[in-house]
Amino acid sequence: MKFQIPATAIVITLAAITAHCEEMPDTLMLTHNPATTVITEKSNGFTVTVINDDSTTTVYQKEFSQNSNIKSRQYDSVFSETIFNEGVIGLKAGSRHWNVITGGIGIGLVYPSGQPSGMGLQWNKSFEISWVNALAVEYVNRGFGVSLGLGFDWRNYKMTIIHRMNLNGEGGIKPDVYPEEVEPRSSRIKVFSLGIPLLISQKFGRSGMGVTAGAILNFNTHASLKTDYRTANGNEIEEYAEGFHHRRITVDLFGCLQFWKSCGLYVRYSPQSVLQGHNSPQFRPLSAGIMLFL
Repeated sequence: MKFQIPATAIVITLAAITAHCEEMPDTLMLTHNPATTVITEKSNGFTVTVINDDSTTTVYQKEFSQNSNIKSRQYDSVFSETIFNEGVIGLKAGSRHWNVITGGIGIGLVYPSGQPSGMGLQWNKSFEISWVNALAVEYVNRGFGVSLGLGFDWRNYKMTIIHRMNLNGEGGIKPDVYPEEVEPRSSRIKVFSLGIPLLISQKFGRSGMGVTAGAILNFNTHASLKTDYRTANGNEIEEYAEGFHHRRITVDLFGCLQFWKSCGLYVRYSPQSVLQGHNSPQFRPLSAGIMLFL
């Protein structure tokens, strides 16, 4: 007879009762996170074997005397522990556990793909700051994980050349020129988003390497336009505007390759345009940069 205990069973107790005397149960084994525990019972004895990920170890073997009457009992229990490590706090039971996590700080550059010719947004001046999982719930089974969370994103699309962005009078914005006899500084569009990321991840052992991919639903709650320049007499001028039509809901495709302690490189792309209608120029953000503690 063979019993196979799942990976979450980490304590096994057996009792052998003969026809002539009864023994109290003995704790034969205590092991943390075995892959599989196998109890093999035959007419001449039984064997307890632990099968780990990288080795097989026989823990206990008992031979029966002839003409013995044998009864055996097995119990399994799971010890849970609260863990807190690198922005992760949760409940762990064996190799499968739930976590409440925070992390995923990203800093990168944004390329305004598909912008009209001559618009002038510069990818090396445009940047993104994101907190992918400000708070999230994660389920992990060995190295595989699934998470659903809440995060934030700030994208800044900037130009520092002779053009600037200005309201077009139709509820949108347009590329425009600076007033005469001024020194251009910069013009930028900034969008703030509240995101709901659904991500899957796979860690590769204890190497610190892993890959994460998924989608982020963005609620783009705020957008603004700001232009800075200096007049001929040295006055600093700042023009600021809100209320133009930007796309309120977008979906980003997200991918990240972790190299060391959950830190690595990420790519994030939205197939939808930042601005919506009202004769505004259309462009789609493609950002890439460094991701920490995802």
